Amino acid sequence: METTIISGSINGVQVQIKVEDGMIQQIGDLAKTDFTGATLIQTDGEILPGFIDVHVHGGGGAEVMEGTEEAFEQVCTTHAKHGTTGLLLTTVTSPAAELDKVFSAYQKGRVRNGAEVLGFHLEGPFINPEKPGAQPKEHIILPNTDLFKHWQSLCGGAIRYVTVAPEMEHAESLIRWAANEGVIVSMGHCNATAEEAAQGIEWGAKSTTHLFNAMSSAHHRKPGLAGTSLGDNRIMAELIADLIHVHPLMLTAAIRAKGLHRIMLITDAVHAADMPEGEYVWGNRTVQLRDGAVRLPDGTLAGSTLTLDRAVHNLLSIHALEPADVPQVTSGNQSELLGLPHGRIAVGAPANLIAVNQSWEVTHTVVRGKLVYRS
Repeated sequence: METTIISGSINGVQVQIKVEDGMIQQIGDLAKTDFTGATLIQTDGEILPGFIDVHVHGGGGAEVMEGTEEAFEQVCTTHAKHGTTGLLLTTVTSPAAELDKVFSAYQKGRVRNGAEVLGFHLEGPFINPEKPGAQPKEHIILPNTDLFKHWQSLCGGAIRYVTVAPEMEHAESLIRWAANEGVIVSMGHCNATAEEAAQGIEWGAKSTTHLFNAMSSAHHRKPGLAGTSLGDNRIMAELIADLIHVHPLMLTAAIRAKGLHRIMLITDAVHAADMPEGEYVWGNRTVQLRDGAVRLPDGTLAGSTLTLDRAVHNLLSIHALEPADVPQVTSGNQSELLGLPHGRIAVGAPANLIAVNQSWEVTHTVVRGKLVYRS
């Protein structure tokens, strides 16, 4: 049995957390306990549940669509430096053969350095070509349940989350089937009316993909998906808080409208995250990273370079969040949606933890009781 002791503070109170085989066993003042043979991790900061990112395409120069375990691991180690302890590897709209390669490369159960892979988020190709964002239109196809089942079989059932445009033909059958199988359906990259979005929820959709971006916008007489997401608390909403994709006032409005228990911070990060500014190749296209934004040659935003620690810092700086709110929107809601025991510091929970200093900089990242990053 492997034992680790993590020291730091929780809500300002100094504690020790005893971890055995990756799971939290004790929390409290354990200073007088004999921990001979245990691994000690001493932090001087506040201990929080590790962040969970349900929408991340890449980072550190690697991207999920490379379709190699080496790329997956690079994404995991890059985001672990910024407090992410669990993530969904997120694909982009691509030819079926390229997605075959990605899902075939995935080794279920493999222990990687950095953040835990909690599964896949299939973003595209089952979206609306009228709202592609940076997704290549030429590879967008109608929702196809048989194709989805094929990809699930290739990766051992690891697709946990799928973005679907509910107004498209055959969307109902895919949404109903996926929801029945326990896959989270998120509505996005769509031009749905409020009525079509509500229908998607009735079929089983439980979230919206990057609220406000690449979706039918909110108008006071035509709410679209954005308005439906704000007004219907049956669904959660992803939010990119880089202050580029969504205006600060709209970030604040969304959090107030949805409430802390229905917002999930995401990065939507691409391979250029945690990389210097310059020109990069993303998929088969050239993108430019400048002033923190990744854009296609026509100026379209192409994902982000956001990390979740920066997202938190941004929302705190604009007073959209209070420090005590951070765990709910960075891990609690994600864990609830995915049906995971993560997102909390409690006996019996996985020891996926981070420590932050007073400036909200990540100083330590612990995954399953192992120190994977230290500043």
